[in-house]
Amino acid sequence: MFKHIIIICILWKSFLYAVDLPKDIKKCRFGDHPCIINSTNELIRRYSKGIAEVGLEPFDNIKIEDITLIDSPGPIYIYYKLIDQFLKGFENATVTNITGFEQNPELSHMEINLKIPRLVLQGSYELQGRGLIVYTNASGLTHSDFQNVRVSCSIKGFIEYRNNKRYLKIYDLVPHIEMDRWILWADNLYKENTDLTVILNRVVNENWLELWNEIQPTTLPAYSRSILKIIDKFMRTVSYDDMFLSN
Repeated sequence: MFKHIIIICILWKSFLYAVDLPKDIKKCRFGDHPCIINSTNELIRRYSKGIAEVGLEPFDNIKIEDITLIDSPGPIYIYYKLIDQFLKGFENATVTNITGFEQNPELSHMEINLKIPRLVLQGSYELQGRGLIVYTNASGLTHSDFQNVRVSCSIKGFIEYRNNKRYLKIYDLVPHIEMDRWILWADNLYKENTDLTVILNRVVNENWLELWNEIQPTTLPAYSRSILKIIDKFMRTVSYDDMFLSN
């Protein structure tokens, strides 16, 4: 009787920690980059709404942490913060290249390249501005449209051991982004003067590249941390070895 209980406990424990990818996602061998690219693209196409069983949260509407874009005290003061932002469009991403993801991932450089037709960031903003003759204290909705986006993500991680399994812990995700166009709209910048709101938005869009280069050091880390939360939960659920075919 005691022996039967032990066997049942062992089987139950094995079932408890046996978390695997869906059967319709092809497993690859370590370092088989063409296969990994195809399987990753299939995962993106089929499961943008997430897979609760393997800890994959939806990535078609990603919550982005609040970002303070500008905070410049002084005679001409500007404070501009993005809040309650959601990023859409990763469900249409295509992986174009992958390096790394060998059997011992710490020993190789890991990088993923993607192209995305369109990323849309929507949410709210808070603005306070004070100049020599102009003062504003506004809030409203924002809409950012990033078109024909190319993303290169450099990844750093190490192996953790839990329950006699290896898990990949990603601790750094550094994105580099290029795009053909960025269209930004923020409403109610000046509630009393709609024309001025339109003019300011037009000026921003005419000089979008300069503005993007200016805010990248602030925005990209926030995007990275928000996306890394999704990846980290998935990586903590599915062991690294269970993602690949056994040698």
